[in-house]
Amino acid sequence: MLFEYNKFKNFMEKKNMAFQKVYIFIFEIFICSLMIDYQNLEIIKLFKKEVKISLCTMGRKENLYVKEFVEYYIKLGIDHIFIYDDNEQNTEKISDALGSKYKNKVTIYENIKDKINSQPEAFTNCYHNNFNKYDWFLMLDMDEYLYIVNNTLKNYLSNKIFNKCDFIKFHWVIPNDNNLVNYDPRPLFKRFRGHYTKSKIIKSIIRGNIQGLKYWVHSPIFSPKKNTSCNNEGKIIFNKKINFEGLNQINIKNAYIIHYRFKSTEEFINKYKRGYRNWFGKKLNNFLKRTINDFFSVNKITIKKINYIEKELNLNLSEYRKKINK
Repeated sequence: MLFEYNKFKNFMEKKNMAFQKVYIFIFEIFICSLMIDYQNLEIIKLFKKEVKISLCTMGRKENLYVKEFVEYYIKLGIDHIFIYDDNEQNTEKISDALGSKYKNKVTIYENIKDKINSQPEAFTNCYHNNFNKYDWFLMLDMDEYLYIVNNTLKNYLSNKIFNKCDFIKFHWVIPNDNNLVNYDPRPLFKRFRGHYTKSKIIKSIIRGNIQGLKYWVHSPIFSPKKNTSCNNEGKIIFNKKINFEGLNQINIKNAYIIHYRFKSTEEFINKYKRGYRNWFGKKLNNFLKRTINDFFSVNKITIKKINYIEKELNLNLSEYRKKINK
């Protein structure tokens, strides 16, 4: 009887060992499958190239704002920023105002100072010097902030809806002045928030590796037969116009540009005084009336603002005083 029991016991122990081996084998298969899945994910990451984005910009008397501008776009996901310093000779350089914190992310050029019509030349130069190094190029002024709705910039530009797009056009939205007459050092987004005016005017993001491209102030000069423009939803725009008001239907669904065009009254006047040299040169005085009208089309007309503008520009704004009393 004892012999039969020991025989049965040995049989069960061998059986358990067999079951254990089966369990171990199944477990090892499971672990291997997890490792293969992980490796496949890593391989996919290796083959899926992360989109590289650069920003070309130009600054004339923007030293108060350059740090905020650079920090915003680095956080947004820009890989490198190229700044063309258009400050007057013998004044503070943009590099001095920015400091060395972002020297690995920012390149500053100072060879365009005091040139008329320098922005198209600078942006075209920026593109052709780097066109094969980046997938996309933003061409923006230092008062323009691209805002992506519920997404990151890199995910947004990696979307397959833009696969056929050479240019993506974004509309401006212009914040009002929040009734601020004078400058204060708070960030722009804290000083000017609330009401925005939508604009037909656009700026463009450009795909890299386009041969012979030339850039104007708001958009590239291109051939509709060779290049494709899209809106912020990736829909192709069949429009032969190259001017900056080429999109009559305003669309800010997925992305738009917050253009701090005026800021406070003081900053608006300072912007005017520095000169719209790229556009008007010696014809700047002919632009004044339209500029003030644009300012008051977005911002509330008040006595304080009128008094400030009249004093700084030696003007008579009686026509705007009459509008207050209506």
